[in-house]
Amino acid sequence: MISLFGRAPAAPAGLTAASLLGAFESLGDNCEFGIAQRYAGVDPLGLFRLSSAPIADLTHAVETRFAHYGAPGDIEVRVGAGGYLFCHSRAYAFAYHTGDTAPRVRPADILDREIRRVAYLKERLLADLAEGDKILVRKGPPGETEAAVRRLLAGLRAIGPVTLLRVCAAETVVPGQGHGAVSWRGEGLMQGVLPHFAPYAAATDADLEGWLAVCGRAYALRHSLVAPPPLAPAGPPLFAAPETLRHVLPAAAPDPGTLAGARPVAGLRPNRLHTVAAEIRLPEDFTGTRAALTFVDAAPHARREADPAGRGTWQTVYTATRTRKRQTEMTIGLMLAGPSGTAVETRNWRVTEGCLPGVG
Repeated sequence: MISLFGRAPAAPAGLTAASLLGAFESLGDNCEFGIAQRYAGVDPLGLFRLSSAPIADLTHAVETRFAHYGAPGDIEVRVGAGGYLFCHSRAYAFAYHTGDTAPRVRPADILDREIRRVAYLKERLLADLAEGDKILVRKGPPGETEAAVRRLLAGLRAIGPVTLLRVCAAETVVPGQGHGAVSWRGEGLMQGVLPHFAPYAAATDADLEGWLAVCGRAYALRHSLVAPPPLAPAGPPLFAAPETLRHVLPAAAPDPGTLAGARPVAGLRPNRLHTVAAEIRLPEDFTGTRAALTFVDAAPHARREADPAGRGTWQTVYTATRTRKRQTEMTIGLMLAGPSGTAVETRNWRVTEGCLPGVG
């Protein structure tokens, strides 16, 4: 006998974090989700991946097929804080970081390049919308209403059979929808909940664990899976030190702190994400201001610092970074800030390849 009841397919095994977040495309409101994608190991092209995009302007642009964005006279390059060059739209409040800085690069030198970039990415996005394969992500700032999101969705679905994931911070949603939860809100619209968004002035504090949880559940809903896809595990440790160590500040150290317990690690692969993780215990009388792991002289990616509220218990901390081309060695350590005598204990240090502890 053939069963009349279908069975939801199982989640694909061993999906990487990069593959999971690469199945989504950002529609703003800022660059936080694009940074989370980078932390997962993927840097896809996207018109709004690293762009500010207020929803009213975005909706109008979608409804007019982006006809005014990048039109003659629309694009200008400005020098922003720190000398960074930003590309702005005069028609809309869209702006993104070009990756260049002044005075090394003049705005006029890259204007034509950015006009071509916007034109290419517009056509690419319109083609993707018509296909409807990717899940679109709208990170909702405080005050952005569901009605505004639904109007955006209507404009998008006039182009193609898209699915839009609206992501809200926990404090802005109705009680009962917990952290990481994702649910359908109607045809083509899902809503997910992050514990919190990164501050607008520090989007690099993107919560990769939170984004992976939300996107995993959204992926499962979209593809009718019984559970979110399990992520590929990290490989064997490249460095491991299980012993318990005590670290003490010999002198006062203001934030970001003083390096303690530095150790060299070899055998790393160039241009790959690596994570250093450890367990840390803050004493009950801890008076420090910061305890965090670090790869010395490397830009941090996903990270979790010690929580002062967890005094007296072991908690897991970590930081990730990407090795440079041809780089095979790095130094790891503990950044400790606070008054003289500030002390912590650590144990189970390990370095693995991947974007998070245990995730390849």
